Amino acid sequence: MSSSIQQRQTVLTRTVLFGMAIIFMTPLVVALLTSFKSPSEITRVMSLPTQFYWENYAIAFERAGRTFLNSILITVPAVALSLLIGAVAGYPLAYMSGRGGKVVYFLLLTGMLVPFQIVQIPLFFLVQRLGLYDTIPGMWLVHTAYAIPFCTFFMRNFFASVPRSMYEAALIDGCGPATYFWKLLLPASASGLAALAIIQSRAIWNDLLFAITLTTSDNARPATVAIAGFASSLQVEYGPLMASTVVSVIPVMAAYLLFQKSFVRGLLGGAGK
Repeated sequence: MSSSIQQRQTVLTRTVLFGMAIIFMTPLVVALLTSFKSPSEITRVMSLPTQFYWENYAIAFERAGRTFLNSILITVPAVALSLLIGAVAGYPLAYMSGRGGKVVYFLLLTGMLVPFQIVQIPLFFLVQRLGLYDTIPGMWLVHTAYAIPFCTFFMRNFFASVPRSMYEAALIDGCGPATYFWKLLLPASASGLAALAIIQSRAIWNDLLFAITLTTSDNARPATVAIAGFASSLQVEYGPLMASTVVSVIPVMAAYLLFQKSFVRGLLGGAGK
């Protein structure tokens, strides 16, 4: 009887998961189908294209090709910098005790409560005065600064889950705090870093507000701005829009599939588990 109930639960669970997978995959499938349709077929949303209309991708790469490279040049360094600073800041907070450590920790957390829109105008003037307006390094600076509170929060909690006995054993063996951090704690936290890297790369890759505010030319603007350009108040170019959207999804999806196991381990628990 118990095995029969367990089998029913397994079938029900798989059915629900399969249904959820279909729901989440439907927009991507529609976008993929639309990217291969000619203008006359666009209105038939769920139908298959009669033939592959590659001109949509040609238009997408002609008008947004450079911006895809810009997105990579912005995302990779910004993610690396935010992870590094978040890990360095989260390390002492994970081992600090007393009221002082909690005060510093909660002050950092307040940065997570600040919406993009509040800092948009001050950031514009700040980046302009620094001479970093419409530059890729300027986008690194903005994304890294805005990501520090969340990265610190994430890595502090991850480091706190690592058994303290590991730190004490390292000190007994003559390992200093800095050596312990670089040679023991960071390698043991690879799954947490991978999970945070995927979260941050998705957020930075999909950013539109900072991109519109702080870039104006194809030399620095990311793909999100170019993709938004296919939809105007007068016309929406659905074919090129969907083609550029499909291309922009590929890097993030590839990163997730590549680090999928580390991502799940990093979200479910710390290195001590």
